[in-house]
Amino acid sequence: MPRRYRLGKRAELKDSTRGSIVDAAIALYTEQGISHTSMAQIAHRADVAPATVLNHFATREDLDRALVERAFAQMRAPDISIFDGLTTLAERVRALSRETGAFLDRSEPWYLMWRTDPMNSGVWAEAGASYGRRWELLFRWTLGGLAENAEAMAVLQATMDPQFWNAFRQGRTTRQVADLIADLITLRLEQLDALAKERAKGSRATPARARSPRKAP
Repeated sequence: MPRRYRLGKRAELKDSTRGSIVDAAIALYTEQGISHTSMAQIAHRADVAPATVLNHFATREDLDRALVERAFAQMRAPDISIFDGLTTLAERVRALSRETGAFLDRSEPWYLMWRTDPMNSGVWAEAGASYGRRWELLFRWTLGGLAENAEAMAVLQATMDPQFWNAFRQGRTTRQVADLIADLITLRLEQLDALAKERAKGSRATPARARSPRKAP
């Protein structure tokens, strides 16, 4: 029993040290950017020896991958289950807008870190591409029959951007901003949907031009 206890305490200490290193990296990346942060600085902030950092993370990429895992766990991006039971465009837009607001709130510390020094290479680029695919799928589910409409997709992409959201904050709660943006989006998307249906109806109603009968030689 004593040996098992010591092993358990050792594992807890290892996890705690690893967490402290990740915390230090997040703090420094936010303060001065990834490109201006060295492994030695991270060790100093975490109050451990540089060799300890290397024992946990042999390379900067290993450390950054741990940060990405932490980010994914904390941000918790929505998935298509948010549309379960919803049948109308307006319902799907509101669901997406509310989930986006909650996601942006959870992601704020990571967004601030990215703004300090955008990370567009290595594991960060992989993470960004993964999130991009996830949000594109959410947008397509939201739009339904408008998914191939370039303007409709552009509307969603623009209005789900953090900077667009921040422009509407001004003392409003996240839910209030979400519903305000949803109303604005729905109005334009319903116009685009009606226009697309009208064009499709007109296309079906226009008969093909009859060929002129060929004259007998």
